[in-house]
Amino acid sequence: MRQRLAVLILAAAVLSGCASFRRNLVDLVVDAKEKPLERCDISGFEYKGLADEVGRRPILKVLMVHGVGTHYPGYSERLQENLARQMKLGVRSRLPKNISLLDPRDGKTYLGNLRVTYWQNKNASKNMLFYELTWSPITTPEKQIIAFDTTEQYTKFRVPFNNEMKIFLDETLPDPMLYLVGRRSLILESSKQSVCWMLKTEWDTIPDNREMSCFLSSREEIRGLAEQNLSFVTHSLGSEIVKDALLGISERVSRAAAKDNIARLQNKELTIYMLANQLPILALGRPLPKVHNQIAEYCTPGASKYGKRIFKAVNIVAFSDPNDLLSYAIPQGFADKYIDSRICPRVTNVSVNVAPEISAFGIGVVNPVAAHTDYDTSPKVINLITHGTYDFGSDRLLEEKCRFTELKKDRTMTAEPQTFRGRR
Repeated sequence: MRQRLAVLILAAAVLSGCASFRRNLVDLVVDAKEKPLERCDISGFEYKGLADEVGRRPILKVLMVHGVGTHYPGYSERLQENLARQMKLGVRSRLPKNISLLDPRDGKTYLGNLRVTYWQNKNASKNMLFYELTWSPITTPEKQIIAFDTTEQYTKFRVPFNNEMKIFLDETLPDPMLYLVGRRSLILESSKQSVCWMLKTEWDTIPDNREMSCFLSSREEIRGLAEQNLSFVTHSLGSEIVKDALLGISERVSRAAAKDNIARLQNKELTIYMLANQLPILALGRPLPKVHNQIAEYCTPGASKYGKRIFKAVNIVAFSDPNDLLSYAIPQGFADKYIDSRICPRVTNVSVNVAPEISAFGIGVVNPVAAHTDYDTSPKVINLITHGTYDFGSDRLLEEKCRFTELKKDRTMTAEPQTFRGRR
C-alpha cells in the first residue's frame, strides 16, 4: 500500500509542477503512517464460540463458504491457523482430503471443491474437521466476458490505485449478479452438497480425490443436523448462500415432520459466523420467505406455533468493518421480515475495524479491499469466533477492546438492556 501511495504522490507532484511540493515529497512519503482503528462494538445475543464446542463430542465440524471473487482450494488456510491457535489445536493432518463435487441431478456437472482438514490438540482431547467449500469454478468461466478489461491494452491508461480497484471490482461484482440470476441453482447445490458430506462423513470415511455426489434421506439429514456438532463460517456472498441452503433444508424438514421425529432438531442451536456479511443488499428485489414476521410465535416457549419451529435458534453473528464498502449490518427488523421465522434467527452485529487507516497530507484513508478481506487476520474477530460472548469478560483482549450490548426479546425484558464495557 505504501508503494501505491508513493506512486500517487509522485504523479500529483509531476502534474502540479510545484517545486516546493517536490522538495517535500520524501518527507511526505516518510510521514505516511498506518493508524490502527479500534472500533469493536457488539450488539445482540449471547452465543458460544468454537472453543466451547471443540472439546465436546461428537467432533466439531466447521464448514467455510467463501464469497465474491475468484478463490482456490486452500483459501481458508490463514483463518484455520488463527482459529486453531486460539483453540490450542497444534496438530493437523499431513495432507487435506479433497472431494470434487458433482451435481446429483445429472451426476456430471462440476460444482467445485470440498477440502477437509483435521485439527486436534496434543492429546487428541479436542478435535475439529474443517470443511472448506470452493464454488468459484461455477462463475469463473462467466467472468471471461469482461476479462479484456484488465489486460495491458486497457490497464496502461489507468493510474495504479484505480487499476487495483478495477481489478477488484471485476473479480467481485459479477458473483452476486450471477448468484441472483444465472448460477444460483448450481452455487446453492454446491453448498447443499457440502453440508451433505459434512453430515455424512468422518475423517476416515471422506472419499479423497474422488468425483462424487452426496445423498442423504430426510431422516438421515434430520438426525445429522440434530446430533452433530456443527458451525458455519461465511464470507460476503457466502452468508446468503448458507442462509439459503439452511432455508432449503428447513423446507425439506418441514415436509418430513409428519413422518420423522424432529423433536431433537427443534432443540438444536446452530451458529453462523458471517464475515463481511451481505444479507441486506442481497435481499433487494427478492421475494419474502414463506414464513416471516412470526419469530415470537415460532420461537417463544408456549407460543402458538412453538411446536412447528425447525431449530431452537440459529445464531447469526454478522461481522462488518465500517470501511468495508461491500458489507452491511443486519437490523433486527430485517431478521423478522427477510429471514424465515421457523429457523428462529437471533442476530448479533459486530462492527469491527479490521483494516488500518493510512494517513498522508493530513488525510486518512482505508484500503477498501483490506477492509473487505482482512477479517481472518483480526485478533478481535478471531477471538469473537472462538470465545463468543457468554464469558465475554474472561478474554482479556475482548474485555479491553470491545463493547457488548446484550439484546433481549421484548417479552422477557425486566429492565433496560445491560451494557457491558471493557476497559478502553
